[in-house]
Amino acid sequence: MIVFVVMIGIVAVAVATAAGVDDGKDEIESLRVSEGGNLTISIHISNSDEDPQVLVSRLKGISQEAIAQLICHNRVCESEYWISGVSLSSDGENVTLVLMNVRYNQTGRYLVQKLSSAQLEHKIYIITVYQPRLSTISPELLTSVRNSKSFTAGVTSAAVGMVLLITAVVIGIVYWKNRKKTFYKVPQDDNTATNSLCGSLNVIDTC
Repeated sequence: MIVFVVMIGIVAVAVATAAGVDDGKDEIESLRVSEGGNLTISIHISNSDEDPQVLVSRLKGISQEAIAQLICHNRVCESEYWISGVSLSSDGENVTLVLMNVRYNQTGRYLVQKLSSAQLEHKIYIITVYQPRLSTISPELLTSVRNSKSFTAGVTSAAVGMVLLITAVVIGIVYWKNRKKTFYKVPQDDNTATNSLCGSLNVIDTC
């Protein structure tokens, strides 16, 4: 089965090379995807193509670099990949090509060749991988920022509470000391109180 798969792939490449790839004649579709995202391409299969044969290549000048191929026989499909991050599968109605976690250097032209029961069909996809804006914040970074803000707010609240507590303690101490410094003003017109005070204090000159 593996030999059969490889032979079909070689035949498809040979037919495509012999026929040539002409951007003016082949169907072309432009696609854009953000760097780090996944790009999905759906390839329709007609009812007569019970066993689709699909080859995906990247065009580099006049050369082609095979990426993946799907070979089906008696409705049993097998995929083969030459690079990582590629998925090629069939559900009986469509062949789905997925480029996963695409990088900026994967921008370029991609050729999808579908060998139907009648003819070899070509379609070129011009894929542009763009870099996200600098203002875009990932969910992980956003969560980290929120946690940092919560931590800062907690520390600030604790610091304010500590300052208020220290201030209250200082005020209490000052107030308590002032209460101890109590003196009595002796009434000038009360001789009895004056004599009593003088007698207790033994102050001769004043009395």
